[in-house]
Amino acid sequence: MSAEIQLLDDGYFALSFAYDAARVARVRSLKNRRWNKSEKRWEVGINHLGEVMKIFNLAPEKLDSKLLRKYKVHQIKHYRARLMVGNVETTIIGTGLPVKQIDAATCFYLPGYQFMPRYIEGRWDGKRHLYDPRKSTIPSGLVSRVREILDKEGVEYDIGEPTREESWKPLGAKKPRFTLRDYQEDCVKAALENKRGVIELATGSGKTAVATWLIHTLDRPAVFFVHTRDLLHQTRDYMEDQLGLTVGQVGDGKVDIRPVTVATVQTCAKALGIKVVKSDEDETLEDDKTDISSAKEDLIQHLREVPLVFFDECHHLPADTCYSLAMATEGAGHRFGLSATPYRSDRMDLLLEAALGAKIFRANASVLIERKYLVPPVITVHAAPIVKFSGKTPDYASVYQQCIVENGPRHRMIAQHARDLVKKGKSVLILVSQVRHGEAIQRELSEAVLVQGSDDAAKRRTVFKALENKTKLAVIATTLADEGLDIPSLDAVILASGGKSETRALQRLGRALRTSPGKRTATVIDYFDMAQYLKEHALRRIEIYESEPAFKVQTVGFKV
Repeated sequence: MSAEIQLLDDGYFALSFAYDAARVARVRSLKNRRWNKSEKRWEVGINHLGEVMKIFNLAPEKLDSKLLRKYKVHQIKHYRARLMVGNVETTIIGTGLPVKQIDAATCFYLPGYQFMPRYIEGRWDGKRHLYDPRKSTIPSGLVSRVREILDKEGVEYDIGEPTREESWKPLGAKKPRFTLRDYQEDCVKAALENKRGVIELATGSGKTAVATWLIHTLDRPAVFFVHTRDLLHQTRDYMEDQLGLTVGQVGDGKVDIRPVTVATVQTCAKALGIKVVKSDEDETLEDDKTDISSAKEDLIQHLREVPLVFFDECHHLPADTCYSLAMATEGAGHRFGLSATPYRSDRMDLLLEAALGAKIFRANASVLIERKYLVPPVITVHAAPIVKFSGKTPDYASVYQQCIVENGPRHRMIAQHARDLVKKGKSVLILVSQVRHGEAIQRELSEAVLVQGSDDAAKRRTVFKALENKTKLAVIATTLADEGLDIPSLDAVILASGGKSETRALQRLGRALRTSPGKRTATVIDYFDMAQYLKEHALRRIEIYESEPAFKVQTVGFKV
């Protein structure tokens, strides 16, 4: 897009261009800018010339030489530091920089550091440092943290961006048929203004709709990363329908690269030689054994050049895998993480911020309940039957098996809670993490159907459709089977699996909060297991439930 620039007398220059929502948002994000109503043009501070050149892809030789000289003189006079902000890496240039403060703001303790020999022996501080003092670089997602340090220390600086040629072609996508909700409009605006960052939207709020709208508005190629086969197909079908494009698929046995592509993290990581690190939680990523040999080079090139990327459920992806994959998308000037939860359960949020940027928008469940987009839940946490151990308490895996997976009285309690709901005509989804656990509960609740990750997609759809229509009122599902589930009529969720991830629990209960005719509240049942490890996990889940003002939380058989 062409733009007209004219030097003014007061340290500003006039900027005129044809209306474009994305570029208007970027101009509005500049600190020193103003709108001249009479002239119907933007007037921007001379210090922002480099950023404007980037926004409009303007070569220096196309600009007035006097304007360029003033810009260079301004840089020499005013700044001790300069941040050259690339898509994935930022170089900090200057003298007398507050290096210690920058390092302190861009490092974090690794989980379990206090048990590692290097830390115990005093050979390591237990932290991962993202500031590289040799190159004076940081991941670009941490620029806002460095700017805060420079402002606090009184270091004047400017921001530059390497000039990149925008060579992609317009998508030609049709406008999505849906109308954005008020909070979705605010979310899209925040994304356009910031260009990068994490978007927190509660389960059922329409994260995929927001991403689809951004793809249409920005009108550039995009890759949408998911971590399960169900989400792969569900998202691709939705975007094809709304954008009127053939959307590509990378994963589940297929590599079909298109301007807009939905891809599994696992397949793309394999192409780039990135290890998919398994989470230490009880949930795992699905294996994706797609053969990429014939398209590997094309896929790698596309991932490195695509200008827009989304990471769905970014707070649940393995942190190092998400970071490495995001840092490999060198061409993505726009990058967003989508999440239904406020933080990572492993506390490695800084790594996510480094790759994608800080949180730029939040609409939690309580906000959406207040606006009538979701229904409020009544969460009841029951004291589970206790399993006694003789001698030394076993490790976590053994405790989990004996207290949750193999605890017969607990299974019978869960079955009775489900049966009570079914008798009232309520539909109930019982979520477990292990197939053996689901099978054990099903033996106590024969009227329930068990769905697991290894089931084919047709069976999953049939069972969940029956649950939606209430021709089947009780379904037991493993973690992998419940990803991406959308059943607005669902009345109740039973969280049978306990587990370390309180954020995952918040996401799961959200599956019952979608609105449906005649539905006023949702029922959520969880369990408090009085055992080492499990007690702490339950307390953490209760804590996050209580962080939502619109959630009613009650306990039975114990007090917090």
